[in-house]
Amino acid sequence: MLPLIWAGVALGGNIVAAPAKFQVESLKMPVALQVGRAQFTWIGYVEWAILACLVILVVIQFVRPSIWLLAAIAIFLAQQLWMQPILEARSDLIIKGATAPEGKFHVYFIAAEILKFSLLLIAATINLRHEHLG
Repeated sequence: MLPLIWAGVALGGNIVAAPAKFQVESLKMPVALQVGRAQFTWIGYVEWAILACLVILVVIQFVRPSIWLLAAIAIFLAQQLWMQPILEARSDLIIKGATAPEGKFHVYFIAAEILKFSLLLIAATINLRHEHLG
């Protein structure tokens, strides 16, 4: 069930809400980036909490997580520990009024988010099927 909840958090917070703020014409880019920073920070806290719960369940129940879930976790860790700091440094420049070098790193983050979401759905589906059959 936790992978499904995690997928819902990723869908609502990162895939739907994140780009929505850039559709508001009156919201200037530096402000939108500050809102995005807060949004990704809080969603990250929730994702870390879900991951902690998953680790606790794996340890308590002596179960091996699926390769799908492990792949989603690897993507999440890459996002949090590698991609997010790079994107934050770029957004810091823009917020301060400086010109940030062009880059497509945010596109890679979006692709990683969609892949993580898909992997979580697969992991949740497999988990629900096993619970149903069990």
